[in-house]
Amino acid sequence: MKKRTMKLGISIMGMARMPLATVTVQPFAGEADWKHGTELVCPQCGVKPHWIGGYNCDCGFKTSTWQGLKRILSSTKEAIVKTRLIAEKEEIIADLFTMPIEEFSNYVDATRTEYGVSVKDETSAKNLKKLIIATEKLGKVILVRYNDTYEQVIGILTLSLSNRVIIKDIIPLNLAEIKETLTVNVAEVTPQELAEAEQLIQMLPKALPEHFEVEDYRTKYMTEKPVSEKVIALEAIIQKAKATA
Repeated sequence: MKKRTMKLGISIMGMARMPLATVTVQPFAGEADWKHGTELVCPQCGVKPHWIGGYNCDCGFKTSTWQGLKRILSSTKEAIVKTRLIAEKEEIIADLFTMPIEEFSNYVDATRTEYGVSVKDETSAKNLKKLIIATEKLGKVILVRYNDTYEQVIGILTLSLSNRVIIKDIIPLNLAEIKETLTVNVAEVTPQELAEAEQLIQMLPKALPEHFEVEDYRTKYMTEKPVSEKVIALEAIIQKAKATA
């Protein structure tokens, strides 16, 4: 989504929308372009190839994709080597870290992507639940760090708004380009603010199932409705293990 200004509003009893707030919406952080200052050249002779239905070099080298070329630093012509961090088929072991959520507010948790988390054994379910309890009830942030094929990944173990266990893959601090956004401290809320918020929420119409669906070019030509996987509660895994013990 590109940067947009929009009004948040509600429609009461079919009347015209009443605006509640005017906000600017944009991705509040992006990942720095590490490819800046580099170029793609022929892996055989080091010359920039021509594009004619593919990458063609005067030395005779051809490739249909840029991945077949060699990336070098424009300034020194040094080849950029992507060092493999884990061996092929190597088991990935992630390290966990924690910090108070107040301290974590000094960092950026802009998401690159989110991953659903699932477990099958009782021990994993119990320990995962303990970690989630720490994030929800003890004011802790659980940091997950692991090596992917060529990149180090930093994630946050947390719950989505629908109570799904997820790992938010966040942009590393030394790669993040931050844009303006808002933060709100709700640690100290007055009784009046709480009452006013509750009164405002009561004015909002209830979200219906159809509000979670879209109708645009992405769905216009779709012939089969996607089948969603079932959501499994950690408690169900624990109870099932107890029942079969």
